[in-house]
Formats: sequence, C-alpha cells, structure tokens
Amino acid sequence: MEERKFSLKGVFQKSKEYIDTRFKLVKLKLVERSSRLIASLIVDVAKTLLALFVIFFLSLALGFYLSELLGSRSLGFLATAGIFVILIALISLMEAPLERLFMNLSIKRFLQKWNDEIDDEDEQGKQG
Repeated sequence: MEERKFSLKGVFQKSKEYIDTRFKLVKLKLVERSSRLIASLIVDVAKTLLALFVIFFLSLALGFYLSELLGSRSLGFLATAGIFVILIALISLMEAPLERLFMNLSIKRFLQKWNDEIDDEDEQGKQG
C-alpha cells in the first residue's frame, strides 16, 4: 500500500478549491433569492396596476350611480370626488401608524421571500 505524504501545496490547493466552491454557492444562492424577490415584486406591481383599474372603473360606476340619484352628472361625480377627498384626509390623519404597518408587512414579506429556499431545504430534509 502506498502511504500518502502530507503536502502543504496540496492543502493549499484543496483549500483554494473549497473557497472557490463556497463562493460560487453563495453567489448562486444570492442570485436565486434576488430573482425570487424580483419576481415577487413584478407580480405585486401587476396586481397593484390591476387593482387601480378596478378602483377607477368602480369610481366611474359610483359617479354614474350617484348622478342618477342626485339628478345631475356633475353632482354625482363631485360626490364621488368628495368621498375620495375624505379617504385621503383619513389616510393623512393616520399616516404614521399606516406607514409603520406597511413597513412591517413589507419587511415580513421580503424576509419570507428571502428565506423561502431555506424553508424548502428544511422540508426536504424532514421528508428524506
């Protein structure tokens, strides 16, 4: 049998390979996580745009409905605008708590998307 000799050059070579492999792994995990976050952001933007369209058309419908009730199109749309002004005032009054709430929700969502891969690995480890 051959005995292996301790080689300092071999240790450095294996250490370099290990560090390169770990660097590539970290890079791939970062790409995966950031792509998951970007995809989530794109979906959220699309949902927000669609929600804005829904709000727009519901506002038009409310304006026409109130126009029929009030007997004047201008009064109907003025009443609809008044409702939005009241909503804006209420949001302005509760700005700090709402800002804090949305900040906490966005942080939770960000961290949830960032850590999804870790949760997937944990579940696979429990099954296997």
